[in-house]
Amino acid sequence: MNDKIAPYMGPTIIDVTSIRPKLVDVANGTLSGARRQKPGFPEVFDELSKALPQYGETLGIHAGIWEKLVDKTVTLEEIRALKKDVLKLAEVLEESEIYYEDARESDISRIGGFLDATIQHGDPSVQAAFNKTLTYRAQYAKKAAETRRKNKQARLETNAETSTEPSAPNPA
Repeated sequence: MNDKIAPYMGPTIIDVTSIRPKLVDVANGTLSGARRQKPGFPEVFDELSKALPQYGETLGIHAGIWEKLVDKTVTLEEIRALKKDVLKLAEVLEESEIYYEDARESDISRIGGFLDATIQHGDPSVQAAFNKTLTYRAQYAKKAAETRRKNKQARLETNAETSTEPSAPNPA
């Protein structure tokens, strides 16, 4: 297409059925303070895979703990593999929404231009049929004008306050 947009070529169907029993939905705030994976985890995992079978009994660690750690690690790998695609698809959906919304707003603006020209130089009676469109299109312009008016008023008030204050005597 061009160097700014391109068709999305990633997955469009993301199936989490295989990990659905492991997915959790926690109440807001519940994960505050949750511990996250730190740098160096792969090395620790490798070390534990070798050391626990040899020293686990000496340490009093049940073999089931290692099995649970392995299961959680596999689950995290599955989640992260799917999450990568989900996040990319969410990004593409967000960008697509904005892209088409902008294009639609441009179309409305173009229609408004034709309306303005027709109302001004042709048939002003069409204005009534497109009143909501014209009002919609003018929202930001009206807001900007209102902001400029308020800013100008604030500057005038500030200047008036400054000019009424007595100035310091000239030491000349």
